[in-house]
Amino acid sequence: MNPPEPDSPTWTPSTTSPPATESPSPQRSRLQVNDLQALSDYGRPFLERTADGPTFLNWAVLTDDIESTARRVERITGTNSELLRGESVSADGVRMPWAEAAFAVSWSSRVLPFFLSYGEPAACAQQVAGDVKAARHRIRPLSMWRLVTGTPQEPEWATRWPGLSELAVGIAPESGPVIDAVYIDTVDGETVVRLP
Repeated sequence: MNPPEPDSPTWTPSTTSPPATESPSPQRSRLQVNDLQALSDYGRPFLERTADGPTFLNWAVLTDDIESTARRVERITGTNSELLRGESVSADGVRMPWAEAAFAVSWSSRVLPFFLSYGEPAACAQQVAGDVKAARHRIRPLSMWRLVTGTPQEPEWATRWPGLSELAVGIAPESGPVIDAVYIDTVDGETVVRLP
């Protein structure tokens, strides 16, 4: 385990995880469904990656300091971390500012996370909790607590990648560069999501 760098932010798993109502951090998963007729340049890579069957696309880690996280990624990879800022607007008009870094590296890697930061984390957590309630899941997720991936294509990056040593991420060398399993706490106990 590497010692934390001076500008180390706080880490929380995000995008591949289910919406968390009991977790202090906003967590969510997305099921991406693409209409071939309406497919944009944005959606095409998602469709192409799933053409051979179901797959975990990638995952994200929430950080409370996106700028220092982006700088760490740049020191590790020697490339631009592509720090982006934007705003999401929900159907009920709620605006949620966000920032993301290292999406392209994450996408290429297939196992290293990208990074998200929300301008209003408490509002995001409240919105996610409301979304979970409205979704009426058969099994109510509480939080993602562990992720198992294969060996990254960039093993020298993985040991220094922001957040990995602080989170419950296991490596299954036999799996190759894919997300192998996601462990989720639910109101009925733990469940593990694996794809065929």
